[in-house]
Parts: sequence; C-alpha cells; structure tokens
Amino acid sequence: MSAPTIRHPGEYRWETRLLGVVTLMLVVFGIANTYAAGAYRDDWYAEARQQFSGALVGGVLFLVAAYLDYQLWRRFARPLFYATVAGLTLIAIAALLWPDGNAPSAVGAVFPYLNGSRRWIRVGPLQVQVSEIARFTLPVFVAALSADLGGRLRDFQGGFLRVLAPVGVVALLVVAQPNLSMAILLSVTGVAVAFVAGIRISHLFLVGLVGAGGVAAMLLLTAERSDRLAAFMTPSLQCTQQEQVCESMVGLGHGGVLGVGFGEGTQKLGHLAYGYSDFILSVIGEEWGFVGVTFLTLCFVLFCWMGFRIARTARDPFGAALAGGLTAMVAIAAFLHAAVVMDMMPATGLTLPFISVGRVSLVIYLVAAGVVVSIGRRRGRPARER
Repeated sequence: MSAPTIRHPGEYRWETRLLGVVTLMLVVFGIANTYAAGAYRDDWYAEARQQFSGALVGGVLFLVAAYLDYQLWRRFARPLFYATVAGLTLIAIAALLWPDGNAPSAVGAVFPYLNGSRRWIRVGPLQVQVSEIARFTLPVFVAALSADLGGRLRDFQGGFLRVLAPVGVVALLVVAQPNLSMAILLSVTGVAVAFVAGIRISHLFLVGLVGAGGVAAMLLLTAERSDRLAAFMTPSLQCTQQEQVCESMVGLGHGGVLGVGFGEGTQKLGHLAYGYSDFILSVIGEEWGFVGVTFLTLCFVLFCWMGFRIARTARDPFGAALAGGLTAMVAIAAFLHAAVVMDMMPATGLTLPFISVGRVSLVIYLVAAGVVVSIGRRRGRPARER
C-alpha cells in the first residue's frame, strides 16, 4: 500500500491567518465599545484601560501559544487541571461556609464576596476568577484524556464515564459559588470536546437528559433562579423583576439599522447596568445598529468556521478534540450572551467573548485562539511521537 498523502502546510495557511485577523478585529472592536460603554462616568476610561491591558498580555500569549507546539498542552494538561480544581474547591468551601457574605475578614480578603457570590481568589493586587481559567484547562484536560483513551472512549464505563467525571466535578464546584451559567458553559464545552473526540451519540443524549434535569432542578429549587424563570415565562413580570432585559431590548430597538452613533447611546446612562459586560451587545446594537450587530455576528461566524475547519483537518485526535472544544467554547458563550440580550432566555451573567470587559477572560480567550492557530499551523506535517 502507498503511504497516505500529506498535504503541504501552505494549503492551510489562509485559514490560520484569517482566524488571527478575525480575532484581532474582535479584540479591537471590544476595546472601542468598552470605552464607549463607560464614557458617561467620571473614570470614563476604566473599562477600556482594563480591556487594553488584557489585550496586551493576551496578545503576547496568543503569539506564544500560536508558535508553540500544541502537544505541550497535552503534557501539562493534568497539573493545570488539578491546580484549577484545587482553586475551585477552596472557593466552593468558602462559599458554602459563608454563603451570605458574613465571613471573617481574613476569608473575605482572599475570597471576596461580590454581587451575591464568591467566585474570585485575591492575592495582593491580583484578583482571579478561577472558573474563567477552567474555560481553558478543562477542555485541554478532556482532550488529553480522550486522546489517551482512544477507542475505549466509546465504552460507557471505561471511556465515557471517565471523560464525563472531570466535567461533572468542575460543574458542581462552580455551581457551589454559585454560578449556574458558568457551570452550564463549562459542561457544554467539556461535552463538546468529548463529542469531537468520538463519544457515542447515545451517550451524548444521555448527558443531555441528565444535564437538562440538573439545570431544571437548580432553577426550580432556588428562589432567586425560580423568580428569574417565572419572570422570563411571564412577559408582564419582566419589566418589574428583570428590568435589565427590558432596557436591553429598548437599546436594541433604539439602534435601528445604522445606530445612533458611536458613544451616543443613552441606555448606558444609568438605565442598563453592566452595559460594559453582561449586556454589551445591547450597547453595540444601540450605537452601531443592525449593521454593527451583523458585522459582529459575521466575525464570530468566521471565527467558528475557521476553528471547526481546523478541528476537522487536525493531524491527530488530541488536536482535533482541543480545537473543536475551544471553538465550541467561544460559540456557546457568544450564543448565550446574545440570547439573554435578545430576551430568548433568562439573564445569566455570561459575557461576550473578546468584547465584554474582563481582563482574565480576554487573556483566556486569546490563549485559546492561539492554541487553535497552533493546531492549524501544524496540519499537513507528520505528528511527532510524544
């Protein structure tokens, strides 16, 4: 038999270049709109400054990740994942012991209570939301584990449950903070990695049923979440219990086709809270209109198209699963953010990838994009043995 044909790397070069260009466009567009979203305040450049610093750090790490051999992440998948789980465990313990914020000063200094939950670890001037780091370390670990299992991945006990276990552990620890929306995002991302790696469709349906049941239980058994669900299901209650959703829709409608102009939006003037993060798409819709939202949508579509093309043509199972999972992470987060802003689902607090304010979040997304580029650059070359 003749040796399999190996395509020349130059045939794939346009995909990785386009992915890099789209990533840059999203980051620049995000910095501009975080500047506009905070322009009415005294410290009007605070969000843009935070986003710009994240873009500088993340841009350097993007280049490093793009040029490093992505197999390096397979070697460090376990220690990175275990460190993430350790951080999430510490936060979960603090959240369960002091759920109302009345913690000793020493605990509050390390695990701050903000906006009704404990999601951060603070060490000196550095404050990190560990669940944001899990967006990267979880898919890397699941991809490495799936590649190690190989054909056994299609077995229920010997493969499927072993891959599902770390996803479930991370999701439960994040729910304890509490942060149900992030737990859903992480769970779907982990399952997406396993799906690309080759789990059975029947097992995927089983995960979907169990996950849907778990989310329903969380929504119905928690008073705050059940109120949000009731408000979403009852339009007459939305403007009293979910005022931000109504203000978001007003902003989108006010923008029309061409928008009111960059920096000229009015919903951010005290009407729409978290317009620089949770509802930034509404600010973009008001100031840039339908044209701006369409441009942003096309950028995300291009990013995901290139990412999934790279996953489909990756040179090994680990690269395919990792590229598919990281791309799915961006796609799912963008969809959920848009769904909340457009009143298609209850408010979740998920930010828009590359756009919303969040230094750690932006760095993680840029590292993920760099890894996908690295996987794309090495297609058409024989894989080296580990």
